[in-house]
Amino acid sequence: MEEVFNTDVFLKYLAVNTVIQNWDTYGRMTQNYYLYNNPDNGKLTWIPWDNNEALQEGKMGGSLELDFSDLQSGRWPLIEHLYEDEVYRVKYDEYVLETIVEYFDASTMQSTYENYASLIEEYVNDEIPGYTFLENSSDFRSAISQLKQHAENRKVVVDNYLK
Repeated sequence: MEEVFNTDVFLKYLAVNTVIQNWDTYGRMTQNYYLYNNPDNGKLTWIPWDNNEALQEGKMGGSLELDFSDLQSGRWPLIEHLYEDEVYRVKYDEYVLETIVEYFDASTMQSTYENYASLIEEYVNDEIPGYTFLENSSDFRSAISQLKQHAENRKVVVDNYLK
């Protein structure tokens, strides 16, 4: 498989995608990615897109479990093949750990959310009715709290998975 497909890029994507939770993605949906035939190495490379449904449990069956126990068997052969292979599963698990420690650390994410919220909050609260999803100023703060809680929850889920 590695002769024609950049498995490392895909495994890293898969780890990040399952750690942060994204339900509108391969494993639930048949779209939202491209395969690029890289002329530099002759391998197909995974390119995800349309990640606007990330950072939440989601709809349509929700985001995938870290161990893919909720994956519809036979429909997603790329995930199934790689996760069933011990070598690839170990690499995936390494990327899961790397994601939660280096990129999606709960305290770092909470600080990041607070920082960005402080930059835009006054403008968000001035949005024109009919052009916003917010019904009042507490909706914005509630959304920030949900994001912060999500980061904490994912740390617990990843810790339990890796045990």
